[in-house]
Amino acid sequence: MSAAIHIELDAICLLLLCTIVYQSRKNVNQQMSGILLRMTATGIIVQLVLDILWRMVEEQLFPGAIFANRVINGLYLGIGVCLGCIWYLYVLANLGYTISRKIQMLVMLPGLLFLLLNIISIWTEWVFTVSPENRYAHGSLFWLQMIGAYGTILVSFAHLIFRLIRTRNDAGLHHDIKKLFYFYAVTVIGSVVSLFYTGMPGTWTCAAVSIVLIYLNDQNREILHGMTTAMAADYRSIYYANLDKDECICVRTSEKQDGKVQKNQTLSLRDSFAEYAANCVVESDREDFLRFIDPQNIRNALTNQAMISHRYLTCKDGVERYEMLRIAGVRTIDERVDHIVHAIGVGFSDVDQETRGELEQKRTLTEALTRAEEANAAKTAFLSSMSHEIRTPMNAIIGLDNIALHDPNLSQATRDELEKIGSSAKHLLSLINNILDMSRIESGRMVLKTEAFSFGVMLEQINTIINGQCNDKQLTYESRVIGPVDETFIGDDLRLRQVLINILGNAVKFTDPPGTVTFTVKQTDARHACTLRFTIKDTGIGMDASFLPKLFEPFSQEDATTTNRYGGSGLGMSITKNMVDLMGGSIAVESKKGCGTTFTVDIPLKKAQPAALPDTQNPPDPDISLAGLHVLIAEDLEINAEILTDLLDMEGITSEWAINGQQADELFSQSETGHFSSILMDMRMPVMDGLSAARAIRKLDRPDAASIPIIALTANAFDEDIRHCLEAGMNAHLSKPVDIDHLKLLLQKMLAPPVTA
Repeated sequence: MSAAIHIELDAICLLLLCTIVYQSRKNVNQQMSGILLRMTATGIIVQLVLDILWRMVEEQLFPGAIFANRVINGLYLGIGVCLGCIWYLYVLANLGYTISRKIQMLVMLPGLLFLLLNIISIWTEWVFTVSPENRYAHGSLFWLQMIGAYGTILVSFAHLIFRLIRTRNDAGLHHDIKKLFYFYAVTVIGSVVSLFYTGMPGTWTCAAVSIVLIYLNDQNREILHGMTTAMAADYRSIYYANLDKDECICVRTSEKQDGKVQKNQTLSLRDSFAEYAANCVVESDREDFLRFIDPQNIRNALTNQAMISHRYLTCKDGVERYEMLRIAGVRTIDERVDHIVHAIGVGFSDVDQETRGELEQKRTLTEALTRAEEANAAKTAFLSSMSHEIRTPMNAIIGLDNIALHDPNLSQATRDELEKIGSSAKHLLSLINNILDMSRIESGRMVLKTEAFSFGVMLEQINTIINGQCNDKQLTYESRVIGPVDETFIGDDLRLRQVLINILGNAVKFTDPPGTVTFTVKQTDARHACTLRFTIKDTGIGMDASFLPKLFEPFSQEDATTTNRYGGSGLGMSITKNMVDLMGGSIAVESKKGCGTTFTVDIPLKKAQPAALPDTQNPPDPDISLAGLHVLIAEDLEINAEILTDLLDMEGITSEWAINGQQADELFSQSETGHFSSILMDMRMPVMDGLSAARAIRKLDRPDAASIPIIALTANAFDEDIRHCLEAGMNAHLSKPVDIDHLKLLLQKMLAPPVTA
């Protein structure tokens, strides 16, 4: 091989080693082995430079060329022995020895002596000579130089083999020894070859290659070591396990479990973990722990999961602590050719603090939930009780007001005052109903119906109500259907109607004459479902942009003057928003102060065929006279019974009064068949309540016991109250205060003869 090629190879190796030295200097927290490797690389750099210089001056005759050749060879041979000594120190560091200053001096002493000998040989030519033609030749002590150079290499190799035999079970040390063989395999073999074949690359070219290989190996090892160290912050110990061989190696541990397991120790996976479970895992968690670490269970669990974990309680030295065992396959699911897990990584974590915090938090949340449920139940009971208590006197107020208004001898002034009393009472009743609706929504007890209904009928009912309100206030009301809209849908038309009337009612309330309220409907079709978009626009007082985010909050009102002028509790829009959410829809609002407001409501509905409408959908109201009917009133409060008696008497209906459910049962059972046309039953009564009385009447052995209409007239107005009434055998439920018109219509429907085909 030509000198030019030798120089090129040396230059490449020189560049690689310079890069390694530069990169390794960046590591501040270096171990001794890293420092020695950098010293070795630096020495080889010097040797490569000297080798390049020697090839440049060899056989060149210019002033000082012969002396330069001598200096280059003196340094080259002397530093070579020193590098052998440095390599020996590097081997000792990798074998786990502590490199003290004393050891450094003892190992480096031969190298320094040979360096001195070679420097002296520049003038004495003991080790090498340079001919007048400027050619290098061996001196008389060159054999001593070779013993010094190769002796240190052989001694380090012998020490390496000895250490390997002594530590046959230390997997981590074996990895370090394995990388050292790169040097012996490449450098020594390359040196021997270059002695016999001078055209081959030199010793230090081969040494440079071996150092590069060792450095790359150390870098990979350093990365893995860094990752393992980082994981050790979360994992108390880490294992590599081979499921096929039932072997596991302790990769890292921050404590000696039971004083037995140490780093790099090889163990049986089943036996060691079973022993750990027996000695450390509490008995209540032991069976689950052993089941979790069963190899077949691990394989099954990791088939479709990247990692599995198990938390358990340990008891060590009488102290209980929670631990977490995490297991992951060393290959990802996609990398497994046979789709079987063969090797895993196992990590033990101390999660005592987190677990106890979670348990405490869970206990706190459970207690808070219990308190919230108790508070909610108490609130519901309170609202139910207050609803009953408020509706009872409201029944008397509205009932007496209706009776008084039927007096033909009233003066106009008195009639106006009575009408105002009735209006105020009905407003108070609407507030009570709003509060009950909010209670149903918050407690999750508001359930939407999924029944077929007629869109046209619903729209007509809405238009009738809102058009009447607009006429009373001298506003213009416009209702338009844009494009085709199906006639029949499936949903809760009652709640949908309530939503739209709430918004339209507000539009009327907050619009002064001569204003306009516009109501438009548009349908967006899908295959089996659609969305109805309702747009309500008014020219009213509008709202400030800063208030819009608070519009749907309970009891929210823009300012006190608005409340005083227009009234309201601030619950209407909150109820509306919650109902829209329950129906899976959305509601949006745009408004500007003094320029009106626009609400857009999107409600998803299922399409239905017209045949899906029930036969009773909006049947015509029967026009039959109620005069001459005789009903039984079950009511524990005398004033309510008197008011109801007077209201019925005005319609020509006679009645009998039972003070409780038991008396009502006795009066009905002792009467002749057909004596009573209907029973008006209160729910809350002493001795026997209305539900028990209704059940008792339905069980009587007489022809009209099963057919007589029983109507609940009660201040209990919750959905569950209605359900309980129907389950007890009642036919209908009317909440107090009693609306005599509703009662008349209900009696007409129940007493009307059946329609025959």
